[in-house]
Amino acid sequence: MISRFILLLFVLTVTVKGIGQENLRVLTFNIWDPADIPFWEKHAHGYPVDQLIHYLTEDNADVLLLQEVSLEKPPHQQSYEIIKKHLSSKGYLYSAFYKPNGTTGYAPNSDNSGYPLAVFSRFPIEETFATQETKEKKMSKGVLGIKIRVKAKSLYIFNTHLSIGNHTTDDEISKVALPFINKVTGDDMVIFAGDFNSPPASEYPNTSKRIGDYTYSSQTTQFLLDAHFNDAWAILPKGNKKGNGISCPGQDDYIKRVDQIYFRGKGLKPTLAFAKHNLWDTINLVDHNGVVVNFVLD
Repeated sequence: MISRFILLLFVLTVTVKGIGQENLRVLTFNIWDPADIPFWEKHAHGYPVDQLIHYLTEDNADVLLLQEVSLEKPPHQQSYEIIKKHLSSKGYLYSAFYKPNGTTGYAPNSDNSGYPLAVFSRFPIEETFATQETKEKKMSKGVLGIKIRVKAKSLYIFNTHLSIGNHTTDDEISKVALPFINKVTGDDMVIFAGDFNSPPASEYPNTSKRIGDYTYSSQTTQFLLDAHFNDAWAILPKGNKKGNGISCPGQDDYIKRVDQIYFRGKGLKPTLAFAKHNLWDTINLVDHNGVVVNFVLD
């Protein structure tokens, strides 16, 4: 009788623990600037929105972090509004958008600006946060964040797209993005992801490499590790990862994993990670692949 009671108590404990957990799946993806009109008209007869929407939703992610969500003229052809409409029908009812200063230079006389950032969520967004600069440094594309609530707990999720070359990416992280995120989140749980255009320090500690016109350094992402962020891909055991995590197969090995997802905070734990297939292989564009991480929140 006692052994049966102990067994029942164990089952109840495991069940209650399971009930207390919540899964959250996050996708980050650089969608390759829809405002690059000459490219898309030449290779795909216009930006393939339907293919993009399928790619974003096929893995059932709860939060989508997108980079290069550029704007076009006229307003009814703006990619953000088109993507937003499609995703809303798929259950992503909440979104945030940030347009930094600057011009992309792709479309003549265009108002599109600075490779904007967008976040789409199935969870209600309580607050949004965005910045591009401090007194010390101005980022080229900025950082965009949202606050959602999962199991009555606050969770902050930030999206960014850094410049190219560590002469700018180091300062973008250390002097703008990290101070801003730390001020907003305090000790709460936070996920920070995007296109870092830098090698992961978890795989290439204390290294730098010149590739073409730029020098890339793991110091950029080392700032995140020093601020107690964890690289979700690196921290997971092999059995919890699919593939090799490469998100930029067309790049040098040193920067093949530039799209990264970091996390920090008690009660937030990754359980699965994978890099998606290449959305653009039919037009021979070897660029970013989406990266997905599944989290459990206790």
